[in-house]
Amino acid sequence: MEKRKRTIFWIIPIGVIGVFFYFFGPQKAVTDNDYITYIHATPVIENSDITIEDALKNYCEESRWEYFQTKMMEHVVEFKGKCNIDNKVQPVNLQYVVEKGQTDYRMGAMLVDGEQQSEEQRTAFLDIIQ
Repeated sequence: MEKRKRTIFWIIPIGVIGVFFYFFGPQKAVTDNDYITYIHATPVIENSDITIEDALKNYCEESRWEYFQTKMMEHVVEFKGKCNIDNKVQPVNLQYVVEKGQTDYRMGAMLVDGEQQSEEQRTAFLDIIQ
């Protein structure tokens, strides 16, 4: 087999892997989206002047918001920040699952320092930030 043919056998698979990685590899987090804007503007509790964004910004440090869509086609807005929990500043992830038409949302998971919290712990945290 000629040296030229062996080179082609290496170039084609590497090219295919490169194209696959380009389209399906890691993607940047979406930080500016209509779903994020919807959650930002939503009141913490009904008939309140304090929005979710303001409440979390006032209580937590280094906050940022990300949007992603799950494999089940759910629209998820995730808050990531460092909040004071149990008298310690810990990393917190709080997810909001938004309906497709942005008509309503439900609370998703809450992680504190990488550990999922129960519904009661999540509710207690939300009561504190109000």
